[in-house]
Amino acid sequence: MKVLVAVDYEGVAGMVTWDSNDNARMRGFITADANAAAAGCFDAGAEEVLITEAHANMRNLIPEELDERARYLSGQPKPLNHVAGVDESFDAAMFVAYHARSGALRGIMAHTYNTPVFSLSFNGIEVGEFGADAAICGAFGVPVVMVSGDNVLAEEAAELVPGIEAVAVKEGISRSAGICVPPIPARQMIREGAAAALGRKDDMAPFVTEPPVRCEVVFTDPSYPDTLTHLPFVERIDGRTIAFDAETMPEAFELFNGLHFLAGTVR
Repeated sequence: MKVLVAVDYEGVAGMVTWDSNDNARMRGFITADANAAAAGCFDAGAEEVLITEAHANMRNLIPEELDERARYLSGQPKPLNHVAGVDESFDAAMFVAYHARSGALRGIMAHTYNTPVFSLSFNGIEVGEFGADAAICGAFGVPVVMVSGDNVLAEEAAELVPGIEAVAVKEGISRSAGICVPPIPARQMIREGAAAALGRKDDMAPFVTEPPVRCEVVFTDPSYPDTLTHLPFVERIDGRTIAFDAETMPEAFELFNGLHFLAGTVR
């Protein structure tokens, strides 16, 4: 059994805001949550686990502290961003320390990719990073069987992937406040959730966005789509919204990924 574990930051146990002065602890927390998920995978009989980074510069894992049975993919740029490495050979995927989409009520550090993006939709379904990454995995036939983060993300994930093992390690009070399970028991929850999820992976269906795929992006300010509006494949919908079409979900995501980074250069 082969499992992909994508690990972000905002949904880690014990952290509720961004703080550049706390970078060392942040990296330790990310690594510990990733290890908990990997341990659960191996408990359930996984033979291969690939941990792929999904936060900021994607060089957050502390290599010498990682579970020695796992491999890890670090750095950027990389194809398919957060879920780089996924292909048809994987039996399941897990998203660790993820967060709710931009604008989610009481979602701790909720956002969708970066500052310019207000909302993102594929074929009319609004998604955050969880949904986009799940749809990419789904294009390869890989089901996302477990996710960890706050309770708001857990609800968001369950709407898109019914039956997913959603491990809520904190409860959102506001975008920068929450009631947290202490890190050590929270990591045990993640380990147990990962093992339980793999125990019923055959009952979990991939989250598939049927091709062709239409992507719509609403930006926070018209200045961002102004940067993109003259590209030949981009349709300007209104002051803050663009749309484009792609033949597959991975292609749609790669176009979006490039566009939102390009849009951000305007400021």
